[in-house]
Amino acid sequence: MLVVVTVAGAVAMTHRDDSSGLRIGPQAHGGILDNGCTFSPRGLPTCGAYVGASYGGNTDPAALEAETGVPLGIRRTFWRPEEVATAVTTAEADLAAGRLPWISFKLPLSWDEMASGAGDDWALGLATALSQLPGPVWVAFHHEPEGEGDTEDWRRMQEHLAPLVRAAARNVAFTVILTGYHQLFGDPAWSLQEAWPRDTKIDVAAFDIYTEYGSVKRGRVTEDWPDLRNDWFAPLGAWAREQGVAWGLAEAGVTDEAFEREPGLISENFADLRAEGAIAYSYFDSPLNTTASYELTDPAKTADFASVLAQGARLPD
Repeated sequence: MLVVVTVAGAVAMTHRDDSSGLRIGPQAHGGILDNGCTFSPRGLPTCGAYVGASYGGNTDPAALEAETGVPLGIRRTFWRPEEVATAVTTAEADLAAGRLPWISFKLPLSWDEMASGAGDDWALGLATALSQLPGPVWVAFHHEPEGEGDTEDWRRMQEHLAPLVRAAARNVAFTVILTGYHQLFGDPAWSLQEAWPRDTKIDVAAFDIYTEYGSVKRGRVTEDWPDLRNDWFAPLGAWAREQGVAWGLAEAGVTDEAFEREPGLISENFADLRAEGAIAYSYFDSPLNTTASYELTDPAKTADFASVLAQGARLPD
């Protein structure tokens, strides 16, 4: 049976497999990455890790790729609920360029309303449109939620949407993105025990972890030097193994001040991540929503990122 779904001005056609009830798009199989490792239909690698970035404000990353001389293996983009059609078009272009699209959406309704099913038509429309793409896509809903609402509502929203999206799109990995800070050191209401979705399959757990040394917060220069390997990556990696879930960094950043103090810090952080089994590392190369110097404007820092990018896996283009 042919199903036609209209989403925010975009029309996606899909065929229903009547034996399973799943909508089947053209991408129902995995493949082989450029490092020789295989990847699942949802884009999870059997070995290696994707490396990439968010660039500007959803800006085409061709300029960054030209500067580094290495194409991105993964690309993070961020969307409002009414931007489904543009997000799908951008994901299609990323797949054509060999980049794994990792997209974040804010939601059209409150967490509680989404958890109750009031936003199912929107979520199914998005998933159906993504199911027609010729490769895997990673999706997250309302990343970095800490401090923006009730933990239980957010968790229930994830628990409700994960099986719905995964059933509608077998090429889409459902990812959950938190800050990492609150899960390890901050508000107990956002601990992993409280925030992590229960009794449902999540494909990738991700965290947004920055080296903030030298940044200014509330008029104070940050002088703390974090031990990311032992205090952050090791406990998160151990937790992910215990949960049986893949993990990585959806956002990472190193200030110019931190890189000046410790040249090579990006490649050092990546090596520490890989030692803990992370499968993704996305650098935040953007001035948006921050006043710190995370952008890749320093030639030495850019070269260090390029060396990490060269170690990453890429989809076949």
